[in-house]
Amino acid sequence: MTMQTPFEVNGNVVDDVHTLEAQQILGEAKTARLRPLCLCQSPGVQMYIAAAGHDLIVKRMPGTAAAHDHRCRSWLPPDELSGYGAVAERSIVDNPVDGTTALRLGFSLSKSGNRAAPEPSDSPSSTVQSDGNKLTLRAVLHYLWDEAELTTWHPGFAGRRPWAVVHRRLRSAADGKLVRKNPLAASLFVPEPFSADRKTEIEQRRIKAWAPARRQPGKTTKFLIGVGDIKAIEPASHGFKMQVRHQPGHPWFLDEDLYRKLTKRFATELELWQMADPGEVRLVAVATFSVSRAGYANVEQLSLMTTDHNWLPFTSDADRTLIATAIEEERCFRKVLSYNGSATALASLVFTDTTPAIAAFIDRPAGETDDDSSIAGLPVWNWRTDEDMPDLPSPLSW
Repeated sequence: MTMQTPFEVNGNVVDDVHTLEAQQILGEAKTARLRPLCLCQSPGVQMYIAAAGHDLIVKRMPGTAAAHDHRCRSWLPPDELSGYGAVAERSIVDNPVDGTTALRLGFSLSKSGNRAAPEPSDSPSSTVQSDGNKLTLRAVLHYLWDEAELTTWHPGFAGRRPWAVVHRRLRSAADGKLVRKNPLAASLFVPEPFSADRKTEIEQRRIKAWAPARRQPGKTTKFLIGVGDIKAIEPASHGFKMQVRHQPGHPWFLDEDLYRKLTKRFATELELWQMADPGEVRLVAVATFSVSRAGYANVEQLSLMTTDHNWLPFTSDADRTLIATAIEEERCFRKVLSYNGSATALASLVFTDTTPAIAAFIDRPAGETDDDSSIAGLPVWNWRTDEDMPDLPSPLSW
């Protein structure tokens, strides 16, 4: 289980950072340059104070994830188990001094001159493997999903993750993140929950959010990063269009070349989505797009991610089945994401209601390490899909 761990801030214990009293305590500590302590361990683990919208929050110090208790929200799976480790501290650089995080992107948010043929973001031509392993478009989505804690699960979340929660958490996850010293939040568009009663004001906010990416003759084209739940992908009069839930009447348009490459590059994700029962599998798209003079979104680059109805990402039928089994048995876990890497070499998830945490793999090759029973100090559970699924590790009370 993930704990809402209290903090010690200048002699005060803070359980909820969002209360008025806690905000005052955090403000005074930030002015005095004092470090909060996370009380998940004894002695406490140093943290830092950062701004998130209009609030102050407490964040993990760089390089200290392993120092936290594995049930603490500041703990992360070891680098050997997750794609985060390959990009952390090089392309995701936290700055405890000013509370910001700098992101190094392997794709551009602007373009000048003639528009070149776009590529899906995970193609070899657009995935940057060198120069600090910059973040691909998919890696940015995975990072936001992790930061929004949408990869964390315990039984109390069941039935409590509508799009409104996803929207709010993704927007909050972008706070304090910088791309070339510019706020990521200004370039991130996530459709807000649609309401017929508020249709006009929602449209006004969308138009305002899209304004920076509207094309103007003779000027550099700017791109927004859009994250949306795809309802359908359909032929259009020119190319194809992705219908985005909560955004009726304003699909994202793809030219025929991008659509053709999309169906090849993301054949697995599209099949998992199309073959599932309605509502059971969601197809989440992350795209860079510009806005035509008429106000329509034209996709430049694109990546896809499948999730279950709880917004937990998965990459295969077996991966989805393991997640479903863990949820059915009311387990607590962290879903592992690949970022720039391949999901095949990583853990599927990490159980956090055991002591210690246990890394769960699917078809992990035998003999991968000298001791196949553990990795990065965590015991290993492995499901060979040509055999019956083993019983899940027994949870221990804490």
